[in-house]
Amino acid sequence: MRVSREWFKDFVGPVWHTIDLAKDKKFIEVRPQVLGKYGRSIRQVRNILTFKDIKTLQHPQVDSVVSMSVFNFTNPFERTLVFDLIRRSNATLTELDFRGQAPPPNPRELQYQNGNYLEAGILSTCLTSCTGSPAIGSLLTSLSLTRICFSHEGFTTLLRNSPVLRHLALFQVAILHFNEAFEQYRNSSITHLHAALDEICMPDPGPGWAPSLLYQFSQLQEWHLTAVDRSKNWGNDAAFRRELRDCCPRLKTLRFDPVLETDKLSDLLFNSFRQPESCTFSAKNLSQGMVLSLICHLKTLTTVILTDKCTDRATLRWLYLIPKSCSHLEVLSMQEVVLDMDSVDDHEWSCKYLRELRVRFEGLEDARDIIECLKNVYIQRRRPNTHLPAVESISSRVSRHLLQFDRLAIVSLGSNTYNLRLADAE
Repeated sequence: MRVSREWFKDFVGPVWHTIDLAKDKKFIEVRPQVLGKYGRSIRQVRNILTFKDIKTLQHPQVDSVVSMSVFNFTNPFERTLVFDLIRRSNATLTELDFRGQAPPPNPRELQYQNGNYLEAGILSTCLTSCTGSPAIGSLLTSLSLTRICFSHEGFTTLLRNSPVLRHLALFQVAILHFNEAFEQYRNSSITHLHAALDEICMPDPGPGWAPSLLYQFSQLQEWHLTAVDRSKNWGNDAAFRRELRDCCPRLKTLRFDPVLETDKLSDLLFNSFRQPESCTFSAKNLSQGMVLSLICHLKTLTTVILTDKCTDRATLRWLYLIPKSCSHLEVLSMQEVVLDMDSVDDHEWSCKYLRELRVRFEGLEDARDIIECLKNVYIQRRRPNTHLPAVESISSRVSRHLLQFDRLAIVSLGSNTYNLRLADAE
């Protein structure tokens, strides 16, 4: 940057783009004069954890932050400085990760705890509407909240003032003091939700009753569930299914984190969700009940993604029923699962429209064998009269299996991903 002015212009942006205060320990020593010169180049600020961190960032030139992660300070003055930084960046801020302190063990004490409340107003800014008139709104597209409290009216205000907010993550978030005199807001722009089942169904853990938050997510398309425990106010699965149908008609993609009780997960998938098209879950929760719950949605399922490893052969045998039964599958991803080719042959796959496959086959571990296998598929597709090698190796058996799927394009049989239409590794 000191060599020439042209190089300075090229490099000042990348050098100052991201500040990670958990790693850049010396950043708190930066003088105000330096921030005055480079502050507007800061786009990402991660891990604002201490008072020194936030005090260093108190400069008028630090006003163009796009992405920020911050700890919610309990001291009122420190919290005010945090809110000042967020408010100063409202014209550019699109991603915010805001974390509070652990809530008290007794939910009744939430309303008396200092420092866990977030003022929805700090995320609003004056914009100009298409008609030229001023409008209040936020540029946020992604918001993650951890151990935060809202009043019900405050949370509604946040959603109402965030017209482009698509991704919302809630972890131990309490939304208190529902007042039925206020009209329920039903038109939030949230399309992707990351939250536990009970937090959405029972947002107020206190003694008061509050409606499910699902009413506010009419545009919801994907729900990543961190836990599947039913809330204390749970009625029955059929009532929840009707609520989902009425409140979130676009919800088609489900993702489940690993849970301790697999039966709760399989029961929820079977009884509560209507016509899912995509389902992601952990191999740690693979079971007969989970597979049968998936098969119950075989008419609509187009994507099944299995994360983590599973080495138990007794459990794995149920897995072969998924591609055998779900004929509409287009994406089957089981990157860490190793299939036995004999079992695959015994359970003929009905998913002839498969476009993407990520799986491993026992005996096909060597990278050269995998490349040979996919090369045979590639050649056979272009020259159908070409015969596969006469030797019945694992490579040729897998090649023959893959040739059943005319639309198959993306394949991963190990650590690399290949595009059969391009014959190149990603």
